[in-house]
Amino acid sequence: MGTFFWIQVLMVIAILGIAVYVFIKRKALGFWRVSILYLLIFGGIIYITIEKYQPYWELYHLTMKPEKYFVVDQDIEPDEYMDDFREICGIVEKHYSLAEYKGISLKSLRDKYSAMVMNARDNREYFLAVQQYFSELKNSHTNLIYKKYSTMADAEWRRDSLYISINLTEYPLKKGDRILSVDGTDALSWRNSMKNYVISSTEKGRIIHTADYVFSSCIDTIRNLCLCRGDSVFNVKVELSKNGMERISEHNEEIRSAETKSIMNLPKDKEDYFTLLSLSGFTDEETEEFIQKYNKVKNYQCIILNLLNNHGGLVRNMEKIASLLLKQPYKAETLITPSEDSFKGKLYVMIGQNTFSAAEFLASILKESGSAVLVGEETNGDFGVRPLTFCTSNNTYFSLGYGKPKTTFKGNPREGKAVEPHYRIKENAALSKGFNTIRIAYYLAMNDILEAKKDSLMKKERQE
Repeated sequence: MGTFFWIQVLMVIAILGIAVYVFIKRKALGFWRVSILYLLIFGGIIYITIEKYQPYWELYHLTMKPEKYFVVDQDIEPDEYMDDFREICGIVEKHYSLAEYKGISLKSLRDKYSAMVMNARDNREYFLAVQQYFSELKNSHTNLIYKKYSTMADAEWRRDSLYISINLTEYPLKKGDRILSVDGTDALSWRNSMKNYVISSTEKGRIIHTADYVFSSCIDTIRNLCLCRGDSVFNVKVELSKNGMERISEHNEEIRSAETKSIMNLPKDKEDYFTLLSLSGFTDEETEEFIQKYNKVKNYQCIILNLLNNHGGLVRNMEKIASLLLKQPYKAETLITPSEDSFKGKLYVMIGQNTFSAAEFLASILKESGSAVLVGEETNGDFGVRPLTFCTSNNTYFSLGYGKPKTTFKGNPREGKAVEPHYRIKENAALSKGFNTIRIAYYLAMNDILEAKKDSLMKKERQE
């Protein structure tokens, strides 16, 4: 049971206890005193309902932990699909204020997808109908919550062609292989159909993130790929496993740990020009780990901050990190002021379409405050609302972008408009976007260091 529930229970017990006490003592207290006390109790109930209920309600849905399971494992029957969908629509229509901002008719969406839901014969077909409904809500914080089948590989779009970008499996896939077709459908046609299921605030984000579903799915366990490598064309059958996401998380944890260990083992007296710091999220653990790494390199001339695969997290932790990197105070959700040991050197921040939510917010803060130079691609455009979790009576969990969209301190939209980099990478079919971004960031950092070294030598010569 959540915090919200226990707060309600304690309030009810306190109010009932006071009411019972007044009733027992009614003769000793007298009519007027009893009447006044009951009026105070009644007034307190109204006050709590009006002033306190909403914050508690938001906190409850903000901290709700969904029970994740696979689509096929959900205990729901076909004759319950329509009631479940109506319940989803009721919650969305009541709480999704972004609909008006984005020009979305929620009633039209309900009517459009009700027919598909009515014709759904199994969980798979029901999921596909509701997933399309959520896709049309155009917000990355608004989505169904299910487990995914996946494997340890990834793909990305480059110049309208689909390429293998990562392969940590035993399948005969190679980084740089071009994917000609997915499950018998040519890559571009597959992309055009898949974008109807992808959640994103921008059309570009919807298109780019179709690549995420080459090696992951909520419903499919097999991917049949046709690949091109040089002059060779060949087919590969890839199995997507139930524990794929766990294995990916473990791999990412190993990478994080290796970077942390490498930085923490640097000699105390080591002087260097620049370093790369990765930040994968804003959990308490990730934040503490980043602060430890930062304290080891805070006196470097240049830091390259990697936000390329940061999907966001707790805003309060993002603000802690922002205070270490800001050059001047910035008004975000609260006023963020640079800490005493904030970074004094040159800061480059790598961003892209996998930079989400609080990570986009951090990039925006560092850009608007003039504290960093952003390198890469524009972000996803989803950091204007908070994700709240809801659950239907049939245990369909989903996240909803809640609240009216906010703007940055300088008035730029935080919803539906991406954070733009200072230096945009040029797509290159031969290079992955991540590698290209890192290459440019390193080039800029080295150029700054060489210029600083040159200025120092010239100054020294003049003094001599």
